[in-house]
Amino acid sequence: MPSRSALAFILLLISPVPLAQPLSAQTLLAQAALPREPYGQFLRVKVNTGERSRLTVKKNWLGKRRLNPTVPILVLAGHADSQRMGGAGTSGYAVAVKGAPPMQPGMTDEAFWNLKTAHRIAKLGRQRGLNIRFYDPGVRTIRNADDPRTNWSTGRRHVQAGGYALEIHYDAYGRDGIGSGVIPRVYGGQTVVDEHLAKEFGSFPYDFRGVLGAPRRGITMLEVGKLEGDLENKLRNPGTRDGALNTLADRVVHTIAQALGVPKPFSQVPAPPALPANRATARQQPSPPPRIPLPPAIN
Repeated sequence: MPSRSALAFILLLISPVPLAQPLSAQTLLAQAALPREPYGQFLRVKVNTGERSRLTVKKNWLGKRRLNPTVPILVLAGHADSQRMGGAGTSGYAVAVKGAPPMQPGMTDEAFWNLKTAHRIAKLGRQRGLNIRFYDPGVRTIRNADDPRTNWSTGRRHVQAGGYALEIHYDAYGRDGIGSGVIPRVYGGQTVVDEHLAKEFGSFPYDFRGVLGAPRRGITMLEVGKLEGDLENKLRNPGTRDGALNTLADRVVHTIAQALGVPKPFSQVPAPPALPANRATARQQPSPPPRIPLPPAIN
């Protein structure tokens, strides 16, 4: 008579339950075959950019020039090349009023957030299907405005070659700030992108402060909002910073894509791949019971 251990081994061999479940392997293969998440699947937080430009009522331009959906777009960070000199950008409410340390020594908080936001716009823009890139001069103090490395010089060359250039800014806090809005390019004429951004964020007159240096060179400026309140708090808080940058950048990207008529990309999740049947297991499955006809209905 076989021992208990031998009986257990024999029962294990003839058991109809497989040692490995095919469903688990199929699930793993299906997960490996999934595409990357479609555009729009990223962390966001609600951000209040504050009041829109109070000069929106004085808008004296209309962006009608159409651009090709594949137009090369250059995103610039305002004041990225003018630190430690006049025109370095606002320090923001937290630093100037509350005495908080700047986000990076030797740089205004506006320049810091301009760089972060412009870079995020380019990143999300590429995912959205835009022909977009970010330019960083790399040198934070360039006193000669006509130096070929500056935002102005690089943006002007880009526009002259047929591209569209957008420089990101944050407005001053308190009464010195005017609010979110677009200061459109003058050289090359205002475009449908400028018009759509104005509807989303507000606007400034094209000749604001006698036509600024960037618009004079064909570069549109976007004031995202005054660097104060909920906007500044969400950016400075490490727990909400990434989501806030995504939210702000997505507003810009979505608006540009709409203006250019770029269709929103989509992804279809493929069906799980079919695995070959486990023949050994299939032979062990019991056959289904015979169907028993139902009795005739009684009227």
